[in-house]
Amino acid sequence: MSHGLRKMIISLCLITLSILSGVLGFMYIEDYPLLDSFYMTAITLSTVGYQVTKPLTDNGKIFVSVYLFFNVGIFAYIVTYMASYVFEGEFRKEFYKYFNYKDIMKLKKHVIVCGYGRNGRRACEELKKQGTPFAIIEHNKEIIDKYIDVKAMPVIYGEASREDILIKANIKEATHLISTLPDDAQNVFIALTAKELKPEIVVISRLNHQHSEKKLRKAGVNQVVMPDTLGGRHMAQLITKPHIIKFINMLDGIEGGFEVAEFYFEQFKEKFKGKAIKDIDVRSQTGANIMAVGKRDGGLQINPAPDTVLKKDWYFIVVGRKASIEQFRKTYIK
Repeated sequence: MSHGLRKMIISLCLITLSILSGVLGFMYIEDYPLLDSFYMTAITLSTVGYQVTKPLTDNGKIFVSVYLFFNVGIFAYIVTYMASYVFEGEFRKEFYKYFNYKDIMKLKKHVIVCGYGRNGRRACEELKKQGTPFAIIEHNKEIIDKYIDVKAMPVIYGEASREDILIKANIKEATHLISTLPDDAQNVFIALTAKELKPEIVVISRLNHQHSEKKLRKAGVNQVVMPDTLGGRHMAQLITKPHIIKFINMLDGIEGGFEVAEFYFEQFKEKFKGKAIKDIDVRSQTGANIMAVGKRDGGLQINPAPDTVLKKDWYFIVVGRKASIEQFRKTYIK
């Protein structure tokens, strides 16, 4: 339950308690019937000053005095909350969260990112850059309020290991799940729950301790990533292989406007299916190059031979400048 919704419920409970205590007080102290008691409670709370149904006894006057002071505190709390709710953006945030959820349920072939820490944030940045739809699950409300623009990124507040939260993230329509939590046990629970709800979903999980990899694999994780190992390896390779790293950075679009893209057999236009690489003339038509080919469930061929044929269940890794990749999409992809 969100902080704003909890405060709203507290406010409603206080108002209900105030009305009930007023009605019961007038019935018990002044012996008013129910309708008169409700009427007296209404004019006391609203302070409109209408005439009372009958003169109050001394006990009744004491009750009304205490009741008024009691309600001044209640209404001060409610007014303060409502002001902050409207003017400090709480209402706007809750409004966007509601429509955010409705948008998530419309997603198809999207990625679920569990956790919006350092690694989750970078994963979302890359998915957004590539135009891949995604939904975020984050259990820390402070992170949502501070770092996530709910107007631009779909987010669900809750524990990603819970079935109802994954269902809210529309897991039935998702293709991949990325679990970036710093706790391997939590990543195991998330993978188990996700695979139970959708066995064919591809799960990519952060690995924090090497000895946990076996558990993650048993939980159904398809790929594990150890950020600390990758970071250390990258820093060492900046010294041992500086020019290779520079080349890879260029291919990754960090420098020079290069891009690496992957395409699947079924994405190609019908006239190119079943043809050899040399026959579709990628280089002269687009300026891009097919750098590698491979089967979905098999190995990868680097620098494939010109007579390699575009076959079913194969994918193709294409490299070139961004303009060349865009031309490749226009020329060869449906």
